[in-house]
Amino acid sequence: MKSIKELWAHKLEPQGRIDITIFFTNIFLIISNIFLLFIYIFAHNTFMIYVNIASTIFHLCFITASYKHRSLFVGLSCLDVYLHMMFGLVSFGWHASFQNWAFAIIVATFLPAYKRDAYKPSYKMAFAFTILVVISYFVFSVLIYTVDFKMYTELNPILLRTLFTFNNLTTFVSIIMYAIFYTVRSESRAYRLSRKADFDELTKMYNRYSLNQLADSIIDEAVDNNKPYSVAIFDIDFFKKVNDVYGHPTGDLVLTKLARILTSNSTRNIKSGRWGGEEFIMIAPHNVSYKAFVKKLEDIRKEVSQTKFKTTDGKIIRLTISIGAHSLRLKMPLEEAISYADKNLYTAKHNGRNKLVK
Repeated sequence: MKSIKELWAHKLEPQGRIDITIFFTNIFLIISNIFLLFIYIFAHNTFMIYVNIASTIFHLCFITASYKHRSLFVGLSCLDVYLHMMFGLVSFGWHASFQNWAFAIIVATFLPAYKRDAYKPSYKMAFAFTILVVISYFVFSVLIYTVDFKMYTELNPILLRTLFTFNNLTTFVSIIMYAIFYTVRSESRAYRLSRKADFDELTKMYNRYSLNQLADSIIDEAVDNNKPYSVAIFDIDFFKKVNDVYGHPTGDLVLTKLARILTSNSTRNIKSGRWGGEEFIMIAPHNVSYKAFVKKLEDIRKEVSQTKFKTTDGKIIRLTISIGAHSLRLKMPLEEAISYADKNLYTAKHNGRNKLVK
């Protein structure tokens, strides 16, 4: 089970917000069940007491499992509330307002929990369940006045008014919760699409497109202040040999680990990303001195040379990188700025590799 502290730590992430919504939905349903349990006890309705206890146990169990089975949680919760609503109508009649739960159920049916990229909502099931709820709603609106249910329990005015108020309040709160759920889920989809557009799928670093966007503002600001900005390009030495000898899956592992090293050495000012293939770049704004930038590059080169890279079969291999760096004052697209650093990279490659040429 995730603690509240763990949930809150990821509150700004779309997935974290969904988990928080699920957590509080469970808490809300448990509290509601506990409140209703006291009403059923005062009403001396043994059947509804058992129904309520079973529902409470279900939601208590799902506190630990709902994060792994979000869609299942929403589906079973809708079914649980639907059955509770039907039993409530039969037990206490139309005036207890259990029928209003139908509105919350219909809304919830079309808001199945987010389930990573593999999730595909089953709208056929959602429509089928909605039709069931709607038909039940109208059938019971007739039966409740025409059939003498043996389960029916007469409530005193205070209990009836309490139940009426609580059921209506619960319906409104539920609809609001599901509206939040829908908003968060939509935001999550937009976030994932944004990640795919701006970040390299393998390394999770900025891709070429987003690097160009970032560089435009860095270069413009440097030129406006008449100060130099810095760029660097990294290339893994003999990377083709890694793919040929150990296979492309090992090559992907190498790229991923190198990406983590570069990311850990990036800052709010210094940006890095995958330029293409085994090439990565780093760009620093005018307020980072070229001397400090070069020192960081040299630290990265040393760190990579000391890092143990693992192959897919568990073997340890050592790799090095060559780096070309350059400081510029000219306003130009990143593609052109990198060409200056690329010349220094070429020099590093043809002078023994595992070098930084500035």
